[in-house]
Order: sequence, then C-alpha cells, then structure tokens
Amino acid sequence: MYKANVLLSSYNGAKFIEEQIKSILAQEGVEVRIVVRDDGSADETMDIVRRLAEADPRISILESDSPNMGPGKSFMTLLRDRFEEGSAYYAFADQDDIWLEDKLISGIEQIKDIGLPALYSSNQFLYINGENKGKRFDFIPDMTVAGHITRNLPSGCTYIFNNALAKAVCDAPLVPDDVLTTRLHDSWLMLVALCIGKAVYDDTPHILYRIHEDNTVGVKKMGLKDNLKLKYKRLTDKRYSRYRSKTARALLELYPGISGRNKELLSEVAYYKEDKAMRKALRADSEFISKAGKNIPLKIFFGLI
Repeated sequence: MYKANVLLSSYNGAKFIEEQIKSILAQEGVEVRIVVRDDGSADETMDIVRRLAEADPRISILESDSPNMGPGKSFMTLLRDRFEEGSAYYAFADQDDIWLEDKLISGIEQIKDIGLPALYSSNQFLYINGENKGKRFDFIPDMTVAGHITRNLPSGCTYIFNNALAKAVCDAPLVPDDVLTTRLHDSWLMLVALCIGKAVYDDTPHILYRIHEDNTVGVKKMGLKDNLKLKYKRLTDKRYSRYRSKTARALLELYPGISGRNKELLSEVAYYKEDKAMRKALRADSEFISKAGKNIPLKIFFGLI
C-alpha cells in the first residue's frame, strides 16, 4: 500500500478543520499520516486537533516556537521537519477543504512511475454553502516555467509529490523569506518541479474547495476597497518589489543544476535589470511575453518584474 505524509498548516480553522481531517483519514488505498502545524490560531483549532490526535495515532502535531510564520514558511517548515528518506509521497492540505476518497490514490498513480522529482496537481470542485458548484477552472493551466514564473494557478491544496522532489527541496538551502511571502510554498514547489523534474496536471477534481468569508488565499470576492488595499501593499511592501526577478534568482542560486531553456529564461528574468544584454533578450523572448500578461513589456521597461 502506498504511504503519504499529509502536511497541514492551520490558522483559525475551528469551523472546518475536523471535517477536513476526517476526509483525509478516509482516503482509499493509501496509508495516511497527518502532521499539523498551527500558525498562531486564536480560536479552538488546536483543541480540536489535539482531541483528534489523542483518538487517532495517524495524526501528529508539530509544536513550534514561532507562532505566526505565514502559510509559505509554515508549510515549508512542516516539509523540512517531517522529510525522511524512503517515505514515498507527500501532500499539502488546507484546513477547510474536503478531500474526496480517491484524492491521494489518483495523484499517486499519475506520478508513481516518473523517475524524476515529480509533482501532481489537479482541478477542484468549488464548494459554496454546502453545494458542489462544479469545476473551479474551465481550462488547463500552463505547466511551463515561462507560464508559471509570474502566475500561481495550480493550487497547493491539490499537490502530491514524490520523495525525490521533497529531497530536492529539503537538501537545498532555505528559500529566501521574501520569496516565500510573495510566491508561497506551492508556487515555489511547482517551479522547482518544472525546473529539475516534471509536473503533471489532472483536470478531474478530487477535492471540494470550500469558499467562505475567512479564506485568506484563493477564490475570494474582493470589493474595490480590498483591491486598492492589496495594490497599495504590493507597491509599498519591499518584499513584493520585483518578486518575479527575486524568485528566478533564488531558483538559479539554490539549484545550480538547472540547464537548457529553463536556465536561459530564469537568467533573463533574474538579471534583466542589471544586465543590458539580459534585458534585450527578455524583451525579445516571445514565449515569456506571450505567457506573462499584456502589461509585461511595460513592467520590463520600468524594471518592475
């Protein structure tokens, strides 16, 4: 039977976390272990988790002296703490979704024969007010470095990855804090897989992706005021300054074995501001320009990517 370590970072998730944990424990064809790290909840989240852990040895808790890291660092802390050679598969879990019983087995079957660092992601069902509203995405996301260096479309809550990818991440130096803040754990892991291994996408959903007023990332309706606040934050918070370039540079520094087209593209994005030849190459890079959005040429001109 396959084995999977499910990594769950919680934060004020008392409303939904028990239902999510029970859905993970109900996975078919996979021996599951769940490890929960709380990121500073002020509600009853950890009371619920401790009660469930006392009743089921498959659940463990990663205690932490750093109460509020944010989701990117929290998930990466979980992965680094619980990585072990030979543990076949890992998965990220949000606290408020519901996994269908075939979630893990479906993903594992699609990457089990890949002899490289491998990552699986999938579509999701939107789950609103207790009703399945159908697929979240009606298209297949771009699964290339050029398509992902500026966007985070595949969702970390669907990720399943093999030991080879977990080892590549854990053996490398720590990801810079500003990269994990702006790109989060899931975008980083996807980029690593695309650069040194393989990523696959499944258009068939295997989770109910719950939409509610407390969602911190993902699908969330935002009014004009919220949108303006977000734009202001990204303009004034230095961590968001040139986050694409910082991400590309971090990938090249942490994974010096990246080669070929991926190295070429990442080098253009990483060094375009300081190197005129790289800027010229990036402005002429038709694949990147076509996939990165209509405003990218202006952002390159003003040194904003």
